[in-house]
Amino acid sequence: AKEDNPLLGSLYSQIIAPIIAEGDPIGAVILASKDEGNKMGDLELKLAETAASFLAKQMEQ
Repeated sequence: AKEDNPLLGSLYSQIIAPIIAEGDPIGAVILASKDEGNKMGDLELKLAETAASFLAKQMEQ
């Protein structure tokens, strides 16, 4: 479903994975598409979660 976001504009698909370092949310990895034909799935979700986990570990060091 199409969503209108004042910061990102019109999006047809999005995935948001929180970056949590030492128990605190410090940001997010966002994958978004303005292409109506581009559907996000399990692969994109895993990518966002892996990136968020990597970034959280880097922030904890």
